[in-house]
Amino acid sequence: MTERARPPDINRLSRAELRRLRRNALERGERLRHERDSFLDTQLEPSESIVARSYDHPIITDRRILSAHQLMAPPRRGDWVCEALSFAQITGYALGRRHDQRPLIRLEHPSIERIEHVPEHRFLWFEWGDAEAPVPHETTLLGFGKDSDPVLVALWDALERAGITQLEPFVVRLEGTRQERIERMAHTVAPLKRQTRWTHVRISLRQATDDLYRGRLSWRVRIPSWLILAVPAWFMDPWLVPPAIVLAEVGWIVALRWSWRRDQLRTSREPPI
Repeated sequence: MTERARPPDINRLSRAELRRLRRNALERGERLRHERDSFLDTQLEPSESIVARSYDHPIITDRRILSAHQLMAPPRRGDWVCEALSFAQITGYALGRRHDQRPLIRLEHPSIERIEHVPEHRFLWFEWGDAEAPVPHETTLLGFGKDSDPVLVALWDALERAGITQLEPFVVRLEGTRQERIERMAHTVAPLKRQTRWTHVRISLRQATDDLYRGRLSWRVRIPSWLILAVPAWFMDPWLVPPAIVLAEVGWIVALRWSWRRDQLRTSREPPI
């Protein structure tokens, strides 16, 4: 991870700097919301009118549900894409709740494609790189902060007027019990509180590894790559197993650094957003 990509340590920032970061984040969010709404206005069909819009939720028109998001991967980074779902495509809907009682609505429809983040490269069970491609979906899940949200009210009203079948309600619950979630959080937070010498060594080793690989390689990917080279080497000569493992690691270093360098070149050639 480069210095440019590494997030700032908020514990070392002053209150004025934290306020500035928060203000910049709010301004950027408002600017992106304005860009998104302006883009969606250009996607309206002739005589199509907007019924409801609210914050970052989809726009409800008299014919469709319109949403948009910004692409993040080269070469179309920064472009807005529109996702439209007409009421005529919806075959059923169900009302639901999150664990904290915030409302949800799930729409069922024939398979449609949405552009989402996907691995840029695949080889056997290995995946790496960042790209965006169409992904088929047969359901759409929309979440809201309250029952009175104008988009939720307008959508529910449009579905009822269209005579679309209402399915059984559902609830989305968190995994495990409350005690299990507290224990998992304690295991995650506790190492941050115990700044021992061993903790500093592990953090330094992780940063050095990130700088060397220009990325992170999970063990479920690393170990199979070792076996692909180490098993044939064992049958030839057991002494060839360590060099085979080293060769696999060198290959990953070269591949990840090449992928990182290529992304850097693509980013440098793009006009600023």
